[in-house]
Amino acid sequence: METEILDTNELIYKARQGDSDAFGKLYENYAQRIFKYVRIKIQDRQEAEDVLQEVFIKAYKGLNSLKLEDLNFNAWLYKVASNTINDRFRKKYRTPEILGIDDRFDISDGKSLEKEITIKSDMETARKAFEHLPPLYKQVLELRFIQDLSLDEVAKILNKSNLSIRLLQFRALKKAKLILQKKYGPNQQKI
Repeated sequence: METEILDTNELIYKARQGDSDAFGKLYENYAQRIFKYVRIKIQDRQEAEDVLQEVFIKAYKGLNSLKLEDLNFNAWLYKVASNTINDRFRKKYRTPEILGIDDRFDISDGKSLEKEITIKSDMETARKAFEHLPPLYKQVLELRFIQDLSLDEVAKILNKSNLSIRLLQFRALKKAKLILQKKYGPNQQKI
């Protein structure tokens, strides 16, 4: 981890000096993770790719303002991504897009329809429970379990202490469990 930070800081330093290969290396190191994060929030692949591009443009423009000592570039990049996503949604809600109804639908290949339905049902149940969580709980769970970030990284992204993140995570999981128990009873959790 220490050498990764040194390598990242070295790449940032070189990118600040105009080395496009160094910034390209930063992009290679982080683009896939950031895209995964963006894709969770934005379902349309093309739009998610546009947001990813915006994130790295903003990151490139913001490199000179970074203080390399005590920098967690990964957390900073997630914060840029989060802000870019929020900007995109604000813009989108100001000018809503009108969509037509798509007549095409997904047809199963028939291999294991029962298993597929069970998996989809469980995923839908988890998604519905997740939707009932407060936004901060959702964000903490997304960053911790979907993006697989450390407590320290999540704390940096959300400008909170490590202890606060652990408490938020605990409360979010407890609330999700209560939501599922209300729907399925205390002994019949679907997940």
